[in-house]
Amino acid sequence: MKSTLVVLSALVLCLSVTAGAQLNSPQGIVFDSSDNLWVANGGANQVLELDPTTGAVLNTITQGLNDPTRLQFVGADLWVSNLSSNNITVYGNLISPGGTLLETINNSNIARPLALAVDAYGDIYVGDNSRNTVIALNINNELVETFSEDNSGYEFIAPGVLVIYGQEIYAGFGRNVGENAVISYNVGEFLTGDPQEITVYNDNVNTGPTGVAFDKDGNVYVAEYTSNTAVKYAPGSGTEPLLVISQGLSGPEGIALDKSGHIYVSNTDSSNITVYSPKGGAPIRTLH
Repeated sequence: MKSTLVVLSALVLCLSVTAGAQLNSPQGIVFDSSDNLWVANGGANQVLELDPTTGAVLNTITQGLNDPTRLQFVGADLWVSNLSSNNITVYGNLISPGGTLLETINNSNIARPLALAVDAYGDIYVGDNSRNTVIALNINNELVETFSEDNSGYEFIAPGVLVIYGQEIYAGFGRNVGENAVISYNVGEFLTGDPQEITVYNDNVNTGPTGVAFDKDGNVYVAEYTSNTAVKYAPGSGTEPLLVISQGLSGPEGIALDKSGHIYVSNTDSSNITVYSPKGGAPIRTLH
């Protein structure tokens, strides 16, 4: 009996070590319609589907990936930006292991895509972190616009995140402290070459926006890589945070909320995902 217990203990330890080694420099994160968590596992050239409670791996995508950074669901299809191959890959049939690679979008105007958003019409917006621009491609993957600044002259330096919510596109830029911000624009104006600022989310303290998410009330959550924080703002009010989370964060890159309002933050430096209650504070659990 003692021998059996030793074997079982060793097996549990082995399983624990294996599970703890799955995340490697996790980047963007997003929930699907079933409330499962998808992670751009950049250091391992994977996209993982995780059980958000246990961290168990439900699906693994590897085909076509090369340093995946950002994720977005468009219907049932998953779009992924690949930093090292300067392209975007699209996957369907995600209930099958590995899914199906539907399309690879290569365009000479895509370079170091550290931000990705797709609107309801299939137009694609990409943040070029090396050229300090945001480009817009139409449904045929043809270049429509290239932006280096908005119509107020705010320069698009180091774009780190693009997210569409409702009729607005939220863009995060990593300028100097006190200057970097997440700014919302009307999607239509952005596409037609006239990006006019709606709300600037910047408290002049938390810096380095790399992820943006929203709760059911439209509150805006920002992962701030440089300051190792996650910040919550009321919609349309971007100077006074409602909540600042700092415990457990180390190089936060992505942020997402489940249907219950729990806050998930991917940490590239510690290769984990920390989970918080809607009130913030210390992590309630950590996925490795």
